[in-house]
Amino acid sequence: MSYKQLIFLILFSTSAFAGTVYTWEDSDGTRHFSDSPPPTNIKSKQLSLSTSVPLEESYDDTATSVEPVAKKAKSKTPEKKDKKLEISFSNLQQEETIRSSRGHITVLTDLNRKLSIDEKLQLMLDGSPYGLPQASTEWKLTGIDRGTHLITVVATKDGKRIASSPIITVYLHRPSAN
Repeated sequence: MSYKQLIFLILFSTSAFAGTVYTWEDSDGTRHFSDSPPPTNIKSKQLSLSTSVPLEESYDDTATSVEPVAKKAKSKTPEKKDKKLEISFSNLQQEETIRSSRGHITVLTDLNRKLSIDEKLQLMLDGSPYGLPQASTEWKLTGIDRGTHLITVVATKDGKRIASSPIITVYLHRPSAN
């Protein structure tokens, strides 16, 4: 048997394997299609498949079934404002002593919600911005001098301050050879 005959046979014999299709709607209004019957307590409709389906009917059927689903989804999701953003430190505490010979400080923050696309976080070290605003909640500070440092994180949206973490004081100790 040649490849052309085999491909022809496979393509046109699939309709012989077509079976029964069941359709039902669940309590949320979602329409399901399956080749196996639904649970017994659900009212279902058995569809018979024809070997050829006109393209026009298939297109119209899809268009009408999508529209009600979109309306239901729209009505179920009420518009709500974003919660007010709250920022807290997860790895640093007030007046914590950090020992690092290279002057490294890792700052991790927790947020009560995800940032929206136009929101950014800016780390402030001793009142000055450290690095660029970012969406990440982690900073790795390097080359920090020993001593007392004030750290806070400010959230901005379109350049305006929308939230800030508490200001914490940390003490960086760098070992020195005497």
